[in-house]
Amino acid sequence: MKIYKRLFLVLLSSGLLIISFTDNFAFLAWFALIPYFIALSKSNFRSSIFLSALSGVLFFAGITYWFTQYSYAYWFPILGLLSIVFIFYGFVFKLIYLKIKWACPRILLASSAWIAIEFLRHRTFLAFPWGVIGYSQHSYLPVMQLSKLTGVLGISLLIVLLNLCCAEIIMYFIDFRRASTAVGPDAHALYSENNSSPDTIASSYKDSFSAGFKNKVPDKFILKAHNESSKSVYLQKSFFKKAVFIFSLIVTAFIVLNALLGAIYIRKNEGYYEGKELEIVLVQPNVSFDDKFATDTDVLIPEKKGLNNSYFNDSTELVVFPETVVWGSLEQERNNSFYKWVKRTAEEEGLYFIMGQIVWDEKDNYYNTVHLYNPELELLGRYDKIHPLPCAEYMPYPDVLGFLSFLNMAKLNITPAKDFVLLEYPNKGSIGANICFESTLQLISRSYRKMGADILFTFTDTAGFKDSIVAWHHVVFSKVRAIENNSFMVHSGNNGISAVIDPFGKILKKTDIGKKEILYSSVYLNKNKSFFTIYGELLLYIYFGISFIILMIYVIYIIIKKNQEK
Repeated sequence: MKIYKRLFLVLLSSGLLIISFTDNFAFLAWFALIPYFIALSKSNFRSSIFLSALSGVLFFAGITYWFTQYSYAYWFPILGLLSIVFIFYGFVFKLIYLKIKWACPRILLASSAWIAIEFLRHRTFLAFPWGVIGYSQHSYLPVMQLSKLTGVLGISLLIVLLNLCCAEIIMYFIDFRRASTAVGPDAHALYSENNSSPDTIASSYKDSFSAGFKNKVPDKFILKAHNESSKSVYLQKSFFKKAVFIFSLIVTAFIVLNALLGAIYIRKNEGYYEGKELEIVLVQPNVSFDDKFATDTDVLIPEKKGLNNSYFNDSTELVVFPETVVWGSLEQERNNSFYKWVKRTAEEEGLYFIMGQIVWDEKDNYYNTVHLYNPELELLGRYDKIHPLPCAEYMPYPDVLGFLSFLNMAKLNITPAKDFVLLEYPNKGSIGANICFESTLQLISRSYRKMGADILFTFTDTAGFKDSIVAWHHVVFSKVRAIENNSFMVHSGNNGISAVIDPFGKILKKTDIGKKEILYSSVYLNKNKSFFTIYGELLLYIYFGISFIILMIYVIYIIIKKNQEK
């Protein structure tokens, strides 16, 4: 295949992938990788790495362009680092394609490699899961319910499997057409000379077992099946009995079945929520970073909305403020206006408050925290952020990664905490708090639920990115965490979007971005943990194990075959 054709395929694949992360075109993800896989299969190692690097840069540029609202200087090196994901996969894919001649093992191993890479993108101190393909389906809630069993990577696996199956089928027909047109004018005469029917030729094929698993057109058979009628018979008698076609049917059937079962599950349970009810109000201050830390904190105070000249409705129990609304303790002089309002409102209206704060100790170690207060403004619990955003809130392992210091854009180095801490709401249950970037990582929400959290919260502030798409992306991550862990998710944003999400991923209520407003909702604290919460990626590990066993069977078969040929 000419290089310009492969470039076109990579550009097409990158474009489809980018568009699939927009809500109305999420279905494109199920086919977006096909051109990319075909281009790699027709390339050598060097071309595969180049095409993968190009695809990675284009794809990540398309889904992280919001970063330009903050800085171009940091965006370009970030794109370079993210593209390594595609480079590594391109290398592994090409290695699999060259070494494995059976189509089904190729599909299993290539999909396992993709999911393993996405798994790592949720882990390590440099975790950055933007672009993990399973998130593209967040708006298809029936499909997403599988996440309760496998996490979001189970959705990624189905998408990649279908793309690989379709790519194998398309490559088969491309090879068939190319081989048949390259035979020459005497092909039909040769077919007549042998006086053989397609059935007898197929049955006489030297290695029928191997042929069934290989997704390759036998050149000998192509030569004898050059005319259109015999070609049609060949396709019917040979391809549609191949393992890759049967495997593709199984994958497609599983995808359809998953969507149907998800729809039934939601319809059966929607609107029925277990656990204790809690009436909350989310306060969205919509203040800039400078306003929060350089002016009087009265900018955080909402307008009175309740009856009887109160700030909140009589049924309200908990007031939720977003990440880092105040600097230091509430009692500090600089927070005087906000502190007086919180103290008076909590006492008069009998409210609990939960809010994000920046605090520090006597050694000037700064912490991004969440505090829970009772109506007497006594501190009931505090959680310190355990995974600050690398290069934005702190520089991880500066002694080792000092060469990356040019990427460090942190205005304040946050000290990472070491332990997860649940916030106990009296007579209701336990709260697991994600602070901003933490909600993008599966491990944190899952750890909270496994520890006993009855509800999940996310506290965030994306004001530095203005009204970009990143605020909505952040809500998407919270939606998936809610589904994975069968939990309500309260997503509190400084400048929006704030939202309340149920355990099925449905957004019950949300605010607009860039507005100062409040949002009332009921949430439920339940102890019913999902399979994923309890066992994590166990089903994916089993899939990896099956792929490895198939690989071993293939290797043993090749060894035996070579020995027989000797």
